[in-house]
Amino acid sequence: MTVQDIMQTAVVTASPEMTVRQFTRLLADEEISGAPVVDGAGCLVGVASASDVVRFAAANGDVRLTSSTLPTDATDLIRDPDEDEDQEGPDPYGFFLPEDSPVSGETLLEQFAEDEFDSVTVEEIMTAVSFSVHPSTSIDALADFLTRGRIHRAVVVADGRLVGIVTSSDVLKAVADGRIS
Repeated sequence: MTVQDIMQTAVVTASPEMTVRQFTRLLADEEISGAPVVDGAGCLVGVASASDVVRFAAANGDVRLTSSTLPTDATDLIRDPDEDEDQEGPDPYGFFLPEDSPVSGETLLEQFAEDEFDSVTVEEIMTAVSFSVHPSTSIDALADFLTRGRIHRAVVVADGRLVGIVTSSDVLKAVADGRIS
């Protein structure tokens, strides 16, 4: 069995120019913890993950949302219940606000000045890719690669192009399904 047998070919990617905030929204929307970074020509230039975002946030500890950053006069943030009917689904930016909050999450975000999450790009926080696996790599070699690198995903490259991604979860699923013994 090889990487090609278990890899995912429908790969969510990020661009180097994407802001860190846009990247975090991509990760949340796609329910993934990392993504390959490809340039405009489709060439792999790196990998970025939630860990990179956390590391960036920790290094920039002054970037945070606290109750003291809420406006004291929130009258301009009050939601119009009729506008809520026009929305498709729940307010994704108001996830942590109480259901009966008069303030919408998206409106709240608009009240904050641009911060470092909006001005720093994925290229500045990503890990440049210097190691990848080929689709013909054996599962044993892949497991060794993931273990030695202490990583949970590997980009799959053939002829210099991104062709897929394989994660430690893909290996676990293959073992659980009896495809790997």
